[in-house]
Amino acid sequence: MQLKDKIALITGASTGIGRAIAIEFAKEGAFVILTARNKTNLLQTKRLIDKTKGKAKVITADLSALKPINTLITRITKQIHKVDILVNVAGIWHNEKEVYADKDFTTFPQKVIMDTYMVGAIAPTLLAHALVPLMPRRGKILNISGTFNSAKGWLPYYVSKRAVEDLTVGLAQELESRDIQVNCISPDFVLTEAVKKFYPDYLDECLPPEEVAKFAVYLCSPKADHLTGKVFVMRKGEEPREGFHS
Repeated sequence: MQLKDKIALITGASTGIGRAIAIEFAKEGAFVILTARNKTNLLQTKRLIDKTKGKAKVITADLSALKPINTLITRITKQIHKVDILVNVAGIWHNEKEVYADKDFTTFPQKVIMDTYMVGAIAPTLLAHALVPLMPRRGKILNISGTFNSAKGWLPYYVSKRAVEDLTVGLAQELESRDIQVNCISPDFVLTEAVKKFYPDYLDECLPPEEVAKFAVYLCSPKADHLTGKVFVMRKGEEPREGFHS
């Protein structure tokens, strides 16, 4: 069990990549703290983990606002006291009805722009800022980015993911003396619930979320203690390769 007795906080754990990573981490022996906005979906993730005899705790938090981010931080620091692994998965690229893509930048509501930046870039920064003091040596921070053919059409999401890649590189340099490793996975289309809903014609091109989760386990395990400040692009049918998204 590669993550035995580790405590991992995973954002965006209610669906998709976050759920897959949470389940895989639990299988590998980690105690997983699940956070996202949707409590119903978080509880479903926990039930799936329970079936594998894994251990998980649900803490709902809306990462688009500062107050709930700080409430989450307070609960973890007071109740958990230690975090071995932080995985920043949460991001905003759609709502219930539409994808924030193929849109003129000037038509984006300010709230969508702000929420996208908060969830995708500010929250990971603030969580790292608060939780690094709780991390032992060989602690891990893993960020999830994404690949793009172009920034045009969904600029806020693109910028948020570029930012989290820069955060990965900068944090790795900042935390080198603490022996905390920081890396990033930049997957192409992943077969999540949202992709099935909004991009049904592209399902054959999608990467299974379980593959992202297995690579996440590797990057957060002792086997990757020598890796930090790296961004790994993942595409269906290909081995993960080091490099920034296009």
